[in-house]
Amino acid sequence: MGKRENLMAKIQKHNLHTVEVDHEALDKKIRVHRRKVAAVVLVVLILIGIAAVVTYIYYQNKVYSDYEVISSVERNDTSASEYTEFQGKLLRYTNDGAVYTDASGALIWNQTYEMDHPMVETRGNYVAIYELGGTQVYILDTVNLQGSIHTTMPVQKVSIASQGTVAILMENDGTSYLQLYDKSGDQLAAGELHVQNSGYPLDLALSENGEKMAVSMLDIHGGTVKTVVAFYNFGAVGQNAIDKIVSSYKYEDVVIPQIRYLAQDTMVAFGDNKVILFTGAQKPVESKVIELKDEVKSIFYNENQFGLVYDGEKGSSNRLEIYQLSGEKRQELNFDIDDKKVEILDNGELCIQGEDSCEIYNAKGICKFKYQFKEYLYKVLSGNMQTDYTFILEGETQKVKLK
Repeated sequence: MGKRENLMAKIQKHNLHTVEVDHEALDKKIRVHRRKVAAVVLVVLILIGIAAVVTYIYYQNKVYSDYEVISSVERNDTSASEYTEFQGKLLRYTNDGAVYTDASGALIWNQTYEMDHPMVETRGNYVAIYELGGTQVYILDTVNLQGSIHTTMPVQKVSIASQGTVAILMENDGTSYLQLYDKSGDQLAAGELHVQNSGYPLDLALSENGEKMAVSMLDIHGGTVKTVVAFYNFGAVGQNAIDKIVSSYKYEDVVIPQIRYLAQDTMVAFGDNKVILFTGAQKPVESKVIELKDEVKSIFYNENQFGLVYDGEKGSSNRLEIYQLSGEKRQELNFDIDDKKVEILDNGELCIQGEDSCEIYNAKGICKFKYQFKEYLYKVLSGNMQTDYTFILEGETQKVKLK
């Protein structure tokens, strides 16, 4: 008897039965089951997506009228105290020093000095502290003091790059001087601007990496007013250019008191009757001119956009416009608050701040929060969530949640 016959005999002896498996039917059932599971998962994902969109729309259109204080820290302010946001934390500066703390009040660094009217310039992880007409500039990062600069002439303007490079404009006996320093305070470059040749410097701006610099100069020779915007390049491209000037533009009947590099390759010149955008990685060129019909009261900006604030006519609301870096107008708003400051918060929302009041607008231009405080309001900081903020009030820092 062969092996197969022996095996069949054993199976019959133990009453065992063989079952033929229909592999094709089994595969079909598995495929059907998998399709059902995939369909259920797809439906769940769609429902989650719909819920997320509905939640987003709800919070985008929700208006808050009050807030809950989550935590608060008392402070001792003086009448000279000023506040600015620096890398998501709080920088308070007065005439005798600057203090950098987190929102809970924990000290990060403290820098002492003596200045009648200190000014700060921030970019990236660095801040420069100086006084108009003074001779001392301090360079600090988010950890401590990196360097200090003592000038031999009065400081008129300071601009800082994201890696700590500092450009300083000074003036003495009718001659202006430009000097460039690294974050340690070591001089990198220097030059002179003679009023009789190039005009009176109004402002300067460093690019993000510190390689390019723009200077706005007012020229009143010949009985007419004009502004010259000159671009310097301290990299390889500028080595063969005279005085490292790689391009310049002249504007008749225009005064340009403020210029800013908002992105690495985009510089914006804010004039009294027009705003001019320049772009270019090495040799900036004029890319857009925005003609202004009304007088601008103030400007605000971040690295992605800029805005213009206008005084409302008698009996009408104040007005502001927000522009993309392409020069296209993105938004226009009317507001009634007597504004002291208008700025773009870290979360991209717009905050219009009065002495004891504020209005916060979302990206759609909806006023999501409007409040009248009992105390003087120094500063508003945005938090990680859409309802989280920090209010820097007189004598107290409040971490709050809107409700």
